[in-house]
Amino acid sequence: MFYKNLLLFACIVLSGCGFSPMNKLSDNLMTTDKTSQISISNIPNYEGYLLKQQLEDNLNPQKTSVQKKYILTVYLKAPTYTDQSIQGDNFASRETTRIHAKYQLKEIETGEIVLQDTTSATGAYNIVKEPYATNIAKNKLKENLIQIISDNITVRLVSFFKTKEDISESKTDTN
Repeated sequence: MFYKNLLLFACIVLSGCGFSPMNKLSDNLMTTDKTSQISISNIPNYEGYLLKQQLEDNLNPQKTSVQKKYILTVYLKAPTYTDQSIQGDNFASRETTRIHAKYQLKEIETGEIVLQDTTSATGAYNIVKEPYATNIAKNKLKENLIQIISDNITVRLVSFFKTKEDISESKTDTN
């Protein structure tokens, strides 16, 4: 009963405050009409290749062919590794990995940078005596961290375009 009342209260409050979803969901991915207009520059290395593929899937899930108005450039730093949980025999049994990315969005027509930001992701994996298992864990973690960076960039781009839309709408409403 308490949860029903809480849900009802939340619905009333949210409907009265002007809340609207930041983006529409399309096949459970966040997109706007503008995100399909983004061209993504090549990103060096295997991690860059993975990031570009995931960004393309996130920003244009239907693979619609539209004229590109923006170009997204991502500078992906090499992963950094930090040993943790050092045992008495100086064997690290856990390692932390951090991947950092800097990105900028430019308008193709004007060359103006309209958005510039950074993001990073950190995770850890266990180091075991079997090198194969450790290598698999390390590679899987890098893939997961790249997915997190891709999602962070996507959310930031969607938020940017949504904010830009809201500003445009408020200007037209006042005129």
